[in-house]
Formats: sequence, C-alpha cells, structure tokens
Amino acid sequence: MKKANLYSNKTQILIRIISLLATIILVISNTQRFLNFELQNLLTEKFEFFTFVINSISIILFLIVILFPAKMELFSILSFIYGTIILVFEPENNLGILMFWLSIVTLHARGFFNQKKKLKEIITTIIFFGLIISELRFGSDIFFSNILEKFAYIFIYFISLFFFQIYVTDKLDILENNKKLDLQKYPELKKRDAQWLADILNGEKYEYLAVTYQMSIGSVKNRIKVIFDIIGVGDKKGFLNKYSDFQICYGDDFSSI
Repeated sequence: MKKANLYSNKTQILIRIISLLATIILVISNTQRFLNFELQNLLTEKFEFFTFVINSISIILFLIVILFPAKMELFSILSFIYGTIILVFEPENNLGILMFWLSIVTLHARGFFNQKKKLKEIITTIIFFGLIISELRFGSDIFFSNILEKFAYIFIYFISLFFFQIYVTDKLDILENNKKLDLQKYPELKKRDAQWLADILNGEKYEYLAVTYQMSIGSVKNRIKVIFDIIGVGDKKGFLNKYSDFQICYGDDFSSI
C-alpha cells in the first residue's frame, strides 16, 4: 500500500541509478585527471588537484547514497560544493547556478527549511549572491558580461518555483482538512505502531519507547524501521518532514494517540 512519493521503492531505485551514473562519471573523470597529472607541475595545477580531491570525496558520498538512498541530502552537499567551485572559479559557466539551486531543492525535499525557514532562506540568499559578487575579482568586464545571463537563469528559476508552489498549494488545500495518518489502512501495522509514531511526533526518543514498552532499544529501532518502510517515508527525518502536522490514528481510535 506504499504510495508513490519521495521514499517509495521506485524513487529509491531511481536515486540509486542516478548515484551510480554519477559515480561512473566521476571515476572516469578522476582517472583521466590522474593519468594527466605531472607531479613536478602539481603547484601550477592546484585547481585540477583540488577538483580531483573533491571528485574523490563525491564518489564516496554517492556510494553511500547507493547503499542508503534515503540519505538523499548528500546530493545537496555535492551540489553545493560543485556549484560553489563553478561560481568562484568559472564565472562564464552558468552550471554553477543550477548546481547551487539543486542543493537548495534537495534540502527542501528533506525538510531542512521546515524550521527557522526565513532565517535559513536569508542566509542561503546571502551566500548565493556573495558567490556571484566574488566573480568581480576576475575584473568588471568579465563580471558584467556574465551577470545578465546569470540573472536570466535566476529569473527563470523563480518563475518555475512560483508556478510549482501554486500547484502544490492547490493540492495541499484539498488535503488541509484531512491531515490524518490512519495506520489501520496498513494490514501489517498495529495500534501500538500508531502510538509510537504519535510519540515520535511529540519529540519522544527511541530510548523512551524502549523503557515504556519494556523492550530493547535495538528491537524498537528495528520495528520503527519496518513501520517507516511500510508507510513509505524512508527514515525518521522523512517521516517528520511529511507528517509533522498530521494526526496519527488507528481507525476511529484517537483517545490515546
């Protein structure tokens, strides 16, 4: 009964495929860089060496995502790193803007902006425009020759975001009066599972559940992982991101949940 969402099996498989393709590309790129390295000229090739190191770190992170696709926020780290490198060192390359915004979109998907949203958005905006302004060190001619195209990319992005938010808002308005997660709809789940999810939404730790229900912490974690898989949220962060303002119930029973 899993719904098609960010943590569905199909989405997780797609994330694994994307990560695998990215890993292959980075391995090929790093292999070419390694073969072209001349140790005696290493100091004059600092940027190439720096890129080699970043690519190596990225390969490790992509391998982690292949194993644990719910950890998709690692995409945001990689996108931010590459976006920053491009914006700082290659002012004529507008891919940096797309990579930077990809990191923001990924963080949004994982709920990074759910708390202290305004503050985080302001900080993100300051960082973004700070990176663009840093290109002045290449000279005003290069800066102003590229700035118009960069703002065109930004303008298109915000227009796309505007229409996307309108679409999402319309969908949420339909669901606003029915924000209930009924675990009775899942044959594999029990009333106790609903109580556990309600406790988690209330900020309770796994240790609290273990003590309250006289179980080992390992058993609690294993059962909650099963619950998350069944309702299709991936992990605790995905659950809190999707159902933070929902009421958890088991059929018509809300009395103790």
